[in-house]
Amino acid sequence: MDVGSNSVRLVVYDVRGRAMQPRFNEKVLAGLGRGLTATGELNAEGVEIATAALSRFASITRAQKVEALFPFATAAVRDASNGKEFVERVKKETGLQLRVLTGGDEARFAAEGVLAGTPGVDGVVGDLGGSSLELARLVGGRYESGSTYPLGPLALDTGGAFNEDKINARAKEVLSSAPELKKSGDVFFAVGGAWRAIGTMHMELTRAPLHMLQNYEMDAADLLKLLGDVLAGKKYAELLQEVARKRAITIPYAATVLKNVIEIGKFKSVMISSYGVREGIIFDSLDPAERQEDPLDAGLDALIADEQASEFGRALADWASEAAPYTLNARLSAAACRLVDIGALLHPDHRADLAFDLVARAPLPGLNHRDRAALALAVASRFKRGLRNDVSEKLLDVNTAGKARALGALMRLAADFSGRSADLLKHARLTCDGDTLTLKVTPTYRALVSESVERRLEQAADELDMDYALIT
Repeated sequence: MDVGSNSVRLVVYDVRGRAMQPRFNEKVLAGLGRGLTATGELNAEGVEIATAALSRFASITRAQKVEALFPFATAAVRDASNGKEFVERVKKETGLQLRVLTGGDEARFAAEGVLAGTPGVDGVVGDLGGSSLELARLVGGRYESGSTYPLGPLALDTGGAFNEDKINARAKEVLSSAPELKKSGDVFFAVGGAWRAIGTMHMELTRAPLHMLQNYEMDAADLLKLLGDVLAGKKYAELLQEVARKRAITIPYAATVLKNVIEIGKFKSVMISSYGVREGIIFDSLDPAERQEDPLDAGLDALIADEQASEFGRALADWASEAAPYTLNARLSAAACRLVDIGALLHPDHRADLAFDLVARAPLPGLNHRDRAALALAVASRFKRGLRNDVSEKLLDVNTAGKARALGALMRLAADFSGRSADLLKHARLTCDGDTLTLKVTPTYRALVSESVERRLEQAADELDMDYALIT
């Protein structure tokens, strides 16, 4: 339960190891922080709306038998003179004990949220809430340091019409001394609803091939042009209303802050992260072994419920690794093999296309958009040769697309030979020396080599641009 300056939200997650998948998500725009800068107190109407929402959320979590509750509040409750009074009222009326996060807590949890979804990265995380901006540095995939700044839209809006020059001067004044921006990395990870809305606008205007905000990457120079257009006025007013109806009034403030962050930090790219403080709090609660898991592996474990399919996928990953230099990298190849049967029950006329879409948009963490396109193309190519898809055509270079198709062809060969059985796959050994793709079958199992299997071997070799040999 996230009690923010602008909204109050309940997200119920299924957490399996490091995989955290939302299965219920409800938001109420309470506006607790509206007018806080002028009055020093939480908005009175917002207090009533937020308390009612939390009472409802408490009932929902009890009905859903939620095992672990993390109710917390951020900048508005932290900074308001009547913040403690609000916390006490919430406890009395709902039974919920809100944890009021410090600015340092918010910065750290936002950073850990980004790491939960995108491990091992370097750069700066920025989480823009209603009343504050938290910045945090990531070095070698670890949180290094962070700070909070009074630059949320509600904190900047002191009444009256939006004044770009005034807000720009304020943002520049505050951020010019921000230590996180002094030695920033090339990537800025943007967290928060207003910045997600700006990312959605960018996707629409550039006709991005994969409409998915998680790990959506934008060239910083291009994004600055869009921010300038947004701040200039009416050019994208209709689109802004379409993608952020309830947030439209805050977008100019968010755009001004983001513009200053990019310019002062001299970032080359900006990546949207759908993972933030909420996911960071869950990630922080995991045991050390779970935190060290690859989130992609954990996501696959949660996605693939069929034990037999999972067993075949893991065996296939080992089997296909013999062609490793000529297919996708080991991590993506293993993931594709584990997804080998994701489209098996779909209509055969549409199986490949549907499998592509399922994989490209699956709730799998730890993937950028190019990774998703490669993974989807490999799995789809397991069902259909020569598949073309706009997402892979636009996101992948020819070499990567070729490796994905080759992996898909090998997956199809293995599935046809073994009948998708891990035990039977053991009787066919694959070797690949760069010139010849060889399938060596245990003599007592030569009956498994049908005409279809030999054809699949030939097709796989063709995708690899190699000769083939079959030894029985």
